[in-house]
Amino acid sequence: MQLFDFNVEVKPVLEVLVGKTIEQALMEVMEEEELFNLREQQRQFQELRNAELVEQQRLEEQDRRRRVEKVDAGGIFMGGRQ
Repeated sequence: MQLFDFNVEVKPVLEVLVGKTIEQALMEVMEEEELFNLREQQRQFQELRNAELVEQQRLEEQDRRRRVEKVDAGGIFMGGRQ
């Protein structure tokens, strides 16, 4: 009779080690996917923000031109009345 059966004694230890290794690997994959998703959301947010800034600048420039045109039109009109 053997006092120590290697295969029987080691099996539970190996099961725990393999299980923990697989669990850790899955966690790392999930973290990588989460980071990828966060970066993609950040890229989309930045793209939207840039488009909004461009639109804001366009509207501000349009408003500035209208004000300049009103001032110019008022000057011409007033000049004609003098």
